Amino acid sequence: MAHTEIFLSNDAGTLVPSLPSVSVSSGDTIAFSVTGTGPAYAFFSPDAAAVLSPSPAGPVALSASAPTVFTFTSSAEGAYSAYFETTATAEIPEFPIAKSTVLLLEIDTNGIVFSGPDVHTKGG
Repeated sequence: MAHTEIFLSNDAGTLVPSLPSVSVSSGDTIAFSVTGTGPAYAFFSPDAAAVLSPSPAGPVALSASAPTVFTFTSSAEGAYSAYFETTATAEIPEFPIAKSTVLLLEIDTNGIVFSGPDVHTKGG
């Protein structure tokens, strides 16, 4: 049985997991830890919540003092994903619906603005 540690860090207000995904396999465990990010909450897709024990009923508060550990109860395909936010009341994007045996650890890019080169044109 595999055990995977996921560490969340804060990059300019966006919570970023240390891995992009984790294999979903019955009996394997996954642990979420927070590294200096302040408050962090995990939001699991309905399919993901259904194969985790203990089953998350809503946003899960993650702690810097102790990892939050879940065990996968199935190896079946599903639409497995999780988003990470700084508040329990955050609006999360829609969960992906593609089925696989991988839990996608998503980064919420809503509100992130990427700056590009500052191009000015001169009028005549």
